Amino acid sequence: MADNLHYEARGESLAGIRAVASVVLNRVASKRWPDTICRVVYQSKQFSWANDYRARNPHLVAYTEKVQRVVARAIAGRLKDNTRKSTHYHTLAVYPKWAGRLEMTEVIGFHVFYKYHKEKEMSAEKKSDELTHGYNAE
Repeated sequence: MADNLHYEARGESLAGIRAVASVVLNRVASKRWPDTICRVVYQSKQFSWANDYRARNPHLVAYTEKVQRVVARAIAGRLKDNTRKSTHYHTLAVYPKWAGRLEMTEVIGFHVFYKYHKEKEMSAEKKSDELTHGYNAE
């Protein structure tokens, strides 16, 4: 989590760092994503810094006090989600293809946050339940 906040939210306010951490935690809580912080952060093609091993060197990173506080609260389950359950974000400098398919929830600092539309989220949960339990829930 600390690496992700360092590389994804470097230069952000405390609210911006909390928002990026919230996205990771919201993914962990969702059936669409892996169920641990590390698996979410290092999932292929999700966070650009994690895919480019040349861009990171954890031995040289000195985490700011803000990052350390947010990580501690996140791991303790005490981080308040300021993104309205967002699972995606991008910087203000880009507009990825996927952004138009999701519901924009917040703009915090240099990032725009998104979540799945409610009906799509419910459909995905139903499909996940059917696959997990082997029956049609209707």
